[in-house]
Amino acid sequence: MSSALCDELFEAILMARQRVYAVSGATPLEEVAADLPFRLFVKREDLGPIKAYKWRGAYNRMALLSPEERSRGIVAASAGNHAQGVALAAKLLGVRAKIFMPRSTPDVKQEAVRRFGGDNVEIVLFGDAYDEASRAAHETAARERLTFVHPYDDIATMGGQGTLADECVMSGKGPFDAAFLQIGGGGMAAACACWLRRQYPGIRIYGVEGAQQASMKAAFAAGTPVNIGKADIFCDGTAVREAGKLTFPLCRELLDDIVTVTNDDVCWAIQMLWETHRVLPETSGAMGVAAALKSEKELAGKKVLTVISGANIDFGMLGVITRNSQVGG
Repeated sequence: MSSALCDELFEAILMARQRVYAVSGATPLEEVAADLPFRLFVKREDLGPIKAYKWRGAYNRMALLSPEERSRGIVAASAGNHAQGVALAAKLLGVRAKIFMPRSTPDVKQEAVRRFGGDNVEIVLFGDAYDEASRAAHETAARERLTFVHPYDDIATMGGQGTLADECVMSGKGPFDAAFLQIGGGGMAAACACWLRRQYPGIRIYGVEGAQQASMKAAFAAGTPVNIGKADIFCDGTAVREAGKLTFPLCRELLDDIVTVTNDDVCWAIQMLWETHRVLPETSGAMGVAAALKSEKELAGKKVLTVISGANIDFGMLGVITRNSQVGG
């Protein structure tokens, strides 16, 4: 029997579908043609409007703003894909958005936000890390009475993210025996697990974290979200120091376990995807595939679902990935 929070999330996903699908059609669900003892399917979120899944949650949350909230505008904090998702939603919905980004954010990511948001977006560079930018964004939201659009710890945001799981089900390529879902704050993992469990009752669902950024695993061990102090940023899109207050109980209820992957495991997964499928995900985007590859003996004969959650890769990372992939493989 599911919790009231899980039921609320399921309903949010159900209601989000019409809003999200009005913006973009389904991204492909493809089988990887690799010599593996199991069948590996990848959800190609790298082919979405911002080359990552984050626009789904941002758009769904912002589409639910009241007329008064829309007129005042919103504020968000991100150094990556959430910022681009908010920018796209701001332009489509005609909402003013202040997006706080760390001063260290590469110019290419700032330009992507401006490209998607146009005149609707104002970038505010603040602090040396995401946490500082996020605090400033919250302070601005309170002072200027703006709505803060959270990247993961919000039911409406999670509802949007969960639509990618609906597309997996509607593809007709299931049922799946197992799913590996990467975790940063836990919004995508919680939402997709909520939807997949209702459709495939026998599925095993695993959250995937970087070995040096495993804040959800730490929360599971402690029984409550805890700040892990430092999160490795090699997989920058999932570098979150503390699990969400909403995502933690949902992940604890819905996931069978959490597995961790090393940076070398991720690099090997990226190399495999490039060599077999000509897909080049960002590091965080390949974590689910990396976890599946590590578990290939246990998965023999099974159908496995993973998500390529993004492909906004820093070109300067390619040399590091190439070197490290030799270790991971």
